[in-house]
Amino acid sequence: MPRDVSVVGPLNIDLLITGDGPPDWDSLPTWDGPASMEMTAAGSIGYTVQNLARLGLDVRVSSCLPDDPLGMFIQDVLQRAGVDTGSVQMIPNTLGGIGVYMLLFGSRKRPLIYRLPTHEQWPSQFSADEIDVLLDTRVLHCGGYLHNHDGWHGSTRDLFREARRRGVRTTLDPQFPLFPMQPPWMIGLKDVLPYIDLLFVDETEAQHITGDSNIDTAARTLRDAGAKIVIVKQGADGSTIYLPDSQHHQDAILMGELVDTIGAGDTFDAAVIYGWLHGWPWARSLLFGSIAAGCTVTGVGGTQRMPDPQTVLRELEQRSREEG
Repeated sequence: MPRDVSVVGPLNIDLLITGDGPPDWDSLPTWDGPASMEMTAAGSIGYTVQNLARLGLDVRVSSCLPDDPLGMFIQDVLQRAGVDTGSVQMIPNTLGGIGVYMLLFGSRKRPLIYRLPTHEQWPSQFSADEIDVLLDTRVLHCGGYLHNHDGWHGSTRDLFREARRRGVRTTLDPQFPLFPMQPPWMIGLKDVLPYIDLLFVDETEAQHITGDSNIDTAARTLRDAGAKIVIVKQGADGSTIYLPDSQHHQDAILMGELVDTIGAGDTFDAAVIYGWLHGWPWARSLLFGSIAAGCTVTGVGGTQRMPDPQTVLRELEQRSREEG
């Protein structure tokens, strides 16, 4: 019996700092007030794999971590969440990635400062046995593909090509380069997109990958490049799915007071994959994803307020009845 999802991509620590900063920016350099801090297992796939597991799916992750206390922390968090970390490589004498998010002045999706890892972001080569392990799955997902220049045009692309050959469904959330690169970013994706069934991008990423400022045009360009289905995540404006013969827009849903948006897109990915695996219509899957993401933004980080699938389904059914 294959697992539900195999996930490839980078893992790191997020340090989330919350509290009330001074309203007067001139006083900030001398301010020494208290703050709350939370360390989470994150990265391009950390929140995704935890939320896939929270939804009751069988998940295995392939990544690299430093063989130190921070790497062990990430591995422990994932294992406690129910994620199979058997394909995570612990690399000695390296430093892991850290993102520091200063949330004292409201939500901020991008880190204040970050440290890149000194190890590979995920394995640069997959043995034949490891390919068999990862592709014994219903869905292969990769997050943060564009982060890892060393991973372009190589073994990860070949893994997706083999997944297509074996009939495994594929999803990709490429995100963005972690180095200076002028748009369009398509050069990093052009040889992997023909093997992608479902592509997740946010609005800015769609524009920068294709060089098209119009989202509809950008989505068509991505589909013409090979992706069968494209979902553009539009933040507070919701999301739009572009199918071969139609498109559908889903409004964003906020399930309480907004705390921060970190991990909301990763939660949305996980929830849409859940719906896809259950054979739902795309409109239902996007609604499910919007509700799940709307829950997580009411807490700190991408997993603190992630509900179980029954809670999301109850909200989905209620909204469906109201709209119907």
